[in-house]
Amino acid sequence: MSPHRAHQRRFALAAVTPAFLLFTFWVAWPAVKGFYFALTRWDGLSDPVYIGLENFQQMVAGFSAEAGKSAKLFPVAIRNNLILMIGPAVLILALALCFASAMRSRVRGASIFRVAFFFPNILSAVAVSILWMLLYSTSGFGVFNALLGWLNSGLTALGLAAEPTFKVPVAFTDSKILAWSLIPMIVWTATGFYMLLFLAAMQSVPETLYDAARVDGASPTLQFFHITLPLIWDTVVTGMVFLLIAGLKVFDAVWVIEQQQSRPDSNTLATLMYSKIFNEYQAGYGAAIAVVIFLAVLLFTLVTLRLYRKEALE
Repeated sequence: MSPHRAHQRRFALAAVTPAFLLFTFWVAWPAVKGFYFALTRWDGLSDPVYIGLENFQQMVAGFSAEAGKSAKLFPVAIRNNLILMIGPAVLILALALCFASAMRSRVRGASIFRVAFFFPNILSAVAVSILWMLLYSTSGFGVFNALLGWLNSGLTALGLAAEPTFKVPVAFTDSKILAWSLIPMIVWTATGFYMLLFLAAMQSVPETLYDAARVDGASPTLQFFHITLPLIWDTVVTGMVFLLIAGLKVFDAVWVIEQQQSRPDSNTLATLMYSKIFNEYQAGYGAAIAVVIFLAVLLFTLVTLRLYRKEALE
């Protein structure tokens, strides 16, 4: 090996070593310890006691009809996370693709629309949660309840309804329907980011393809489904993975709206994990929930990328 090449290898090793050590001590080792704690009964203070898969068995037992109220917390959290994964993902992907396609068409004032759509992304999750608490309020600040009241009045005045159609005020932040109420908030917050992500991908598509399609008489809809969407599909898949992961990690909005309390009907995996560790001192069970979140993220990512790779080969 030449002296120059040996010097390059030493330099590369010296450059990588600090990052490797930081990753090992701050990411890899805590992750390994987390997997170990998931197999223990531990309060976070005393020595952990190894109990094998008992924490995971307790989670699975919650799905049985005979399970107690405490055991049912995990299935409810799973249900809420599924709602917050599927609902926002479908709406955000559809709206972001539509808006990005419109922006690509160079509509008047496109730059203003981009800023307006992206603005919610610069707000903190806590600020957004407080804002939507006010919008959902049952008092005079509640815009949504006010709109429902006006709609009742309008339908009655027009003779379309003898009695009020909607029972107001609606408790949008009630624990039993909170997961559904968070969907509009998440869509409002995240659509702008994914719109810009898809717009950047669309702008990389050669204009000559659209020119040829227009010559052949293809409508804008056909151009979108046969040119735009296939060529930006890898970006759409990436966005889908981001949204699925975000849906599994929802914490801030639920915690703020529920006044920093763990409610049985509105728990997500993240809030349940926090409550088990810091309120009930069941750090072992909380670590087991963290392992479930990790495995779910890994599974969704691998399946999505597998499907994308299969379509790319075809």
